[in-house]
Amino acid sequence: MGIRGQLTLLVAALVAIALAVGAWVEVRRERREELAEFRSRHEKTLQAIGVTVAVYVAQNDLGGLDTLVAQLTEAMAARDLTELVVLDDEGRVLAHSTPELFNTVLTDDFTREALDSDGPVWAREGRTYRIAVPAVSGIRWATVSARFSVDRLEASFVRARLRLALAILALFGTLTLMLYVGLDRLVVRPVRALQQAARRMGEGHLATRAPALRSVELAELSETMNKMAAALQHERENLEHVVAERTRELQELNARLGRLAVTDGLTGVYNHRRFQEAISAELLRSERHKRPMGVLMIDVDFFKKVNDAMGHPAGDELLRRMAEVLSSDLRQTDLIARYGGEEFAVVLPETTKSEALQVGERMRVAVEERINQGTPWPTKVTVSIGVATYPEDGKTTEQLIASADQAMYIAKRQGRNRVVGARGVIG
Repeated sequence: MGIRGQLTLLVAALVAIALAVGAWVEVRRERREELAEFRSRHEKTLQAIGVTVAVYVAQNDLGGLDTLVAQLTEAMAARDLTELVVLDDEGRVLAHSTPELFNTVLTDDFTREALDSDGPVWAREGRTYRIAVPAVSGIRWATVSARFSVDRLEASFVRARLRLALAILALFGTLTLMLYVGLDRLVVRPVRALQQAARRMGEGHLATRAPALRSVELAELSETMNKMAAALQHERENLEHVVAERTRELQELNARLGRLAVTDGLTGVYNHRRFQEAISAELLRSERHKRPMGVLMIDVDFFKKVNDAMGHPAGDELLRRMAEVLSSDLRQTDLIARYGGEEFAVVLPETTKSEALQVGERMRVAVEERINQGTPWPTKVTVSIGVATYPEDGKTTEQLIASADQAMYIAKRQGRNRVVGARGVIG
């Protein structure tokens, strides 16, 4: 739906709702007044009947009283009367519009309240009003109770509401038509002209200019659009080049950031975060395919002696060379990471315990032979390696790392420069 239809429906609907609310409030007020007048009128009618009833009861003329009740019920049926009852002071029926109820005792709450009251009593019960008044002629001789249907009155309310709804609907239709035509001339046509100009500019026809408009706000918008088109036309020649250059730079930066996020800045191997991701993913794959996998935890022996004797730069150089040596004998599917400090960790997919021990031994020998050549370290550089495999040494990443870590510390306690396999699940 266009702006014209939306504004038309919005304004017309708001007016119609306001009118409907006001009319509903007024109808409710009139309904309350009509019901109050309905009750008052029938109270007075019953009071008049009560005078006659008192005479019959005082004369103990129950036959005449019964005839009076029957005649009144028939005569007032067109005026909403549905039941007429005469009761003595104990609630016994002296006369009833339904003769079969003669001489019965009524004990409902309304009847008891009416017998105890010195004035009119009324209650709304669904679609009827119950009204009771004392039958007085000098003294109180009886109580007259009646039921009056409000169906006819409610039907008149329904007709009134229907007429009101039709009037509001007609007003809504007239107002909608007037707004539709007025908005078309004042808003929609100028906006469409601006829309067409903007569409042409968006398609690349920057020589297009929006037309001058009479409305101050729309004229200002048109002028702004024309200035924008001129500026875009001036800059379009070099825009694609600038965008391409910036895109290339952004791609390079994203690639660099991606590498930095998973790479240890000192050694160039993967970092602790990437190791955790890799071991979790490989463990899920091993579980799914029922295949083994190995984890190595590697610690540089007496690394603190190198730092203390030669300084931290020498220690950093040792870690870089250590990463190169440890990585040299791994498969493309294997992953090595700096676990922290002078510790490294390796994930070996599709690897059994014996195979993982062989890989660890090759690494140990390579470190012992290659790291100690050339640089006069203050002590012989070696590594202690702990080996754990799935599933015998752990079925979770935490268990595998803990098993490999404990095996590594056993290697250290046994004299360092050795490879030790885990002896089952830890934890």
